[in-house]
Amino acid sequence: MALSFDYYKASDGLAIRWGCSAGRTKPARGTILFLNGRTEYMEKYAEVVEELDQRGLVVYSCDWRGQGLSGRMLADRHKGHVVSFEDYLRDLDQLMEMIRRKAPAPIMILGHSMGGHIAARLVERYPGFFDRVVMTSPMIDIQLPWFLPRPMFRWLVGLGLRQGRQDAYALGHGGYKAKDRRFEGNLLTADRFRFERNVAMIQQDPRLAVGGVTYGWLNAALQSIDHVASATFARSFRVPLLMVTAAEDRIVCERAQAAFCRNAPDCRMARIEGARHELLVETDPRRQQFWKAFDHFLEDAIARQGAGGNPPGQDETRSAQKV
Repeated sequence: MALSFDYYKASDGLAIRWGCSAGRTKPARGTILFLNGRTEYMEKYAEVVEELDQRGLVVYSCDWRGQGLSGRMLADRHKGHVVSFEDYLRDLDQLMEMIRRKAPAPIMILGHSMGGHIAARLVERYPGFFDRVVMTSPMIDIQLPWFLPRPMFRWLVGLGLRQGRQDAYALGHGGYKAKDRRFEGNLLTADRFRFERNVAMIQQDPRLAVGGVTYGWLNAALQSIDHVASATFARSFRVPLLMVTAAEDRIVCERAQAAFCRNAPDCRMARIEGARHELLVETDPRRQQFWKAFDHFLEDAIARQGAGGNPPGQDETRSAQKV
């Protein structure tokens, strides 16, 4: 894999695993902070990191707390749990300091699913720092099944909290199971090879396995969604944004993605027909559509950088000072 790995300690002492690639061209053509989704780990995106490396980009990434080979907050390693999405943002502060010191411009984020959601929060946290943002299947909101109205869903999450079950699996959730290893019926990708490759990684290192979420995680997600999904937040998102959505997504809400893009000052939306949630591990023709949109967006960013111009909302002096 193009990434070299190391660890740092988060503000609460939890070990956070991070990775960085050197970039294939000298000098590098820019920097990508790659933020993956819930349950994921850096090895899953070795192919994507290689493709970014081939484009001459330095890549930074991490395993979120509670995922991959980063530390866990609970004894059950399979539980997806945080108290607040601020936990994820604080974990990124040290990585951001490294990027500020070393990363060549333009500096971009590529965020998938939950990583896309956190990318939006990170842009708010570090105003004027990023030149461009790319989101694939971003978790602007969660897609609920038709039989579960949103008010009922929120009531159930609140009930779990009132019962003191913050650390317990939410209703219908559990550990990593045999069904998670079956390609048939999966909601993530139509590409059998890439799906089974990811399953093989977990079989090789079971520490990578993550199951469902806790009531605490769901509560934290809903609070953050209320913030990010608001029209006010989207209107304040002044960094040029490429949002790539999957037409067959059953994990996150496509309507919320479209609403965000309509309200954001500079958002381009690309919809990939037939694609399921995990666009970056989809079939080759669907991935090619993503890379075509990405390359056009990247070349425009590099051209602006070479011309000495800043994208709309970009400060003259880059700073990693969070707010």
